[in-house]
Amino acid sequence: MTSEKHLLAMGSRQCVGQTERRSQSDTAVNVTSRKISTPDILKPLHQEDPRCSTSPVVKSKTLPSSPTPNTLFSGGLRHGSLMSINSTCTEMGNFDNAKVTGEIEFAIGYCFKTHSLEISIKTCKNLAYGEEKKKKCNPYVKTYLLPDRSSQGKRKTGVQKNTMDPTFEETLKYQVDPIQLVTRQLQVSVWHLGTLTRRVFLGEVIVPLATWDFEDNATRSFRWYPLRAKAEKYEDGVPQNNGELAVRAKLILPAEPRKLQELQEGTGDQLALDGQLCLVVLGAKNLPVRSDGTLNSFVKGCLTLPNQQRLRLKSPVLKKQACPQWKHSFVFSGVTKSQLRQSSLELTVWDQAIFGMNDRLLGGARLSSKEGAVGDMDSCSQSKLQWQKVLSSPNLWTDMTLILH
Repeated sequence: MTSEKHLLAMGSRQCVGQTERRSQSDTAVNVTSRKISTPDILKPLHQEDPRCSTSPVVKSKTLPSSPTPNTLFSGGLRHGSLMSINSTCTEMGNFDNAKVTGEIEFAIGYCFKTHSLEISIKTCKNLAYGEEKKKKCNPYVKTYLLPDRSSQGKRKTGVQKNTMDPTFEETLKYQVDPIQLVTRQLQVSVWHLGTLTRRVFLGEVIVPLATWDFEDNATRSFRWYPLRAKAEKYEDGVPQNNGELAVRAKLILPAEPRKLQELQEGTGDQLALDGQLCLVVLGAKNLPVRSDGTLNSFVKGCLTLPNQQRLRLKSPVLKKQACPQWKHSFVFSGVTKSQLRQSSLELTVWDQAIFGMNDRLLGGARLSSKEGAVGDMDSCSQSKLQWQKVLSSPNLWTDMTLILH
């Protein structure tokens, strides 16, 4: 049993030609907002310090603990998408695909006493050449408990040299609670290791564990499984579901009597009024947890304005929780309704790494009035509806459940 020691590299935090501001919970702080305390997001806008800069600023705050509403994850629109943050690979480095042939023999067992899932990899036969021109095949087997594709969730056998009918006789183990098994799928894939660490995909098997009878001795027997081509990342154009994020959003506009009267008389320009976009990140569920069923999770928010200025915020880390409840507020100040109609808000959920390794992206969602680059038009239209509802209902909270991809 071996484990990967690499994680997907996080994207660059800086973009040439773009201006970034970070909250006090991040590394950079907007100088103009240092002397202004974080406001109560429920207070009217006109109660803030009038000396505050007109440039957009961001503020982050954890709300007091309160009972979680029963409708925390109900009633939301469920088709948001964010292709740019769903670039999870199953293998680091360069890899190719061979014509998939052959079969693999393995057995699955679970020890309820030790909470150990054991995958016994026995042999393969009739594999394709990893390098057709050289007639070469150096196969090995790799496993994941989907949806966890992190390096901690990866197990693999040793490499067998120059054979299309390798014998492994190795057992790969996971420590996982029984309640977590029903949410997982076992992915068993075969790879060829070439020169210069080049890898070639030779086929895979996906076994849903929700219906697997671990108490039946017959299911512990070795079975032959035909290897299949890699499953499409998005079946039928629908991105993979990596959990749900519950949020509340509100656009706060000034409530000064003179401006309200102008708006009511039709002489005021509501789109030009500076306001606040308030977002409360309530919690998440059905996230791709670690093998022990927990996460050290946090949320990042990034509001991209029409001029490509990016306002970033980050929540605190909640440790050892599978269904985190942050109840943390993000406040983007000094933004207009007109700006927000041309802006996009990205929310990403992360698992904090240990020992100096990179944090693991669990999933994300985007709210925007723009048509995204996603091929699924339904996802784009639902994202627009969610965003437009927030902008068309100023000073009112909108509850949403966002699907993470």
